[in-house]
Amino acid sequence: MRIDTPANEASSSVAKALALLRAVSLAEPPAGFNALLERTGLPKATLHRLLRELADAGLVRHHSPDRTYRPALGLLELASRAWDSIDLRQVAARHVDALWHSTQETVHVAVRDDIEIIYVDKRESPKALRLFSSIGRRGPLYCTGVGKAIFAHLPAAERDDVLARLTLTRHTPSTITSRAGLRAEFERIRRDGVAFDRAEHEEGIVCVAAPIFDRQGHPVASVSVTAPAVRMNDDRVAALAPEVRSAAERISRDLAFSNCPV
Repeated sequence: MRIDTPANEASSSVAKALALLRAVSLAEPPAGFNALLERTGLPKATLHRLLRELADAGLVRHHSPDRTYRPALGLLELASRAWDSIDLRQVAARHVDALWHSTQETVHVAVRDDIEIIYVDKRESPKALRLFSSIGRRGPLYCTGVGKAIFAHLPAAERDDVLARLTLTRHTPSTITSRAGLRAEFERIRRDGVAFDRAEHEEGIVCVAAPIFDRQGHPVASVSVTAPAVRMNDDRVAALAPEVRSAAERISRDLAFSNCPV
């Protein structure tokens, strides 16, 4: 089905971009280039340009495994009120609250946006010494606990594609900057069901995270407990690991029985 726009809008680059964004967002299943070409009626060169510009703006992402285009989470950043309507937050809320009550540390829920993560929910630690973070903030996929928890559980082909495209910047002395090192880390995460960020992204901050799966078993999000390193020695990290993993498993279970589109 083609998307029709009024004649006075059809010549507008903004109208064309919006029509394309609607086509990508509403496509079920996700559409590839040729399908978008048919649905929008745009010239090939224009479609290529707009897809690139929307991707650069964080509004559309290219899903390499099946060569389709999908809405990106940058859309959510344009309307902060939309956060309250995200089903994942609603499904996870009671488990996030329970984890916060038992740990009294900052609890995050994050989702993947290509090579980054976006924090979509948070409970703030009541303690005086705590970290800075906010809903909507982005972070690297490869050196945050929430990011590694998702990254490690991606299908092998998708994981390899993302890994090949990454620039492994060293954020701290602890950042893993070799692909071989990350592959070994992913094996450990898949074995133990929990990921750690031991000051790999930010100095003095330690995180314990676990993946959240949809009903198809795909990692769609992660949940974490994060705190200053002075409160996260090896014994406490080891004690938190099963608690965080259990919270993620409960969220995954509830997600599987919900109508959440995440």
